[in-house]
Amino acid sequence: MNQRPKNPTSQRPYRRQILAGDAVRPAPDPWARANGKLPMTMLQRNFLVIALILLVISGALIFLDLVLLATVPLFLLALFLIAGRFVF
Repeated sequence: MNQRPKNPTSQRPYRRQILAGDAVRPAPDPWARANGKLPMTMLQRNFLVIALILLVISGALIFLDLVLLATVPLFLLALFLIAGRFVF
């Protein structure tokens, strides 16, 4: 009995392209250590910016004597800081 593959393309060998190390660019790692004046990664910088925005909003609401309304951004800031402790 002759057993032939049903799909003629299944006989083709797989080919891989081999690239030199300088031809491959790795994706930027958000957790990688940063260099420069302020050694922060993009993820840490965004975290700090969002935390400062929440702090400024709640400070402005407290200054305008809207303390009850300021509890919302302060609560979000607290959750954000707790989550940041586990992430960083």
